[in-house]
Amino acid sequence: MAKGKTYYVDHVEANLPWTTKETPTNVKTKGAIKFKDCLVTIDGDNCAKLTVLTKADAARLRNAERGITRIITKFGASLTEVLNSLDIKHTPIKRIGGGCGSSFYITDIMREEDMTMLSIAMIGKGDFRILMPNETYYGWYDNGNADDMDEDEKLYDYEDDDEYA
Repeated sequence: MAKGKTYYVDHVEANLPWTTKETPTNVKTKGAIKFKDCLVTIDGDNCAKLTVLTKADAARLRNAERGITRIITKFGASLTEVLNSLDIKHTPIKRIGGGCGSSFYITDIMREEDMTMLSIAMIGKGDFRILMPNETYYGWYDNGNADDMDEDEKLYDYEDDDEYA
């Protein structure tokens, strides 16, 4: 979802329909290739891979533009307490099962500026981290592999020495 952005890359991989646009008066380039509704991923070798833009990709990119951040923690009770006490706007907290009977709790923080307050408030109560879009748990939150939390459901804090997620 690049919407009019220009990328200078060394190689392009695309199996998508495209059109051309001539720009004879441009001193840098005489034309451009245009793709519609595609996801652009540029790797470390400056190779662009273009794939079909899915609805999930479009929603994720739109959320990122709006400053919405998805987080994961194993400290569900602490997270809920902090979010409520600071009145931080968030999406429903969902539980996803981890290994050995543990659970992880995932939510989207709706405002980027709330991430700083959340980080400070969680000191000593448990850690959390930003969940990246390429991680399995990120997609599970959206596609029904996570359990919605009932308001009266008991949340737990899992304290073990293993790094989570």
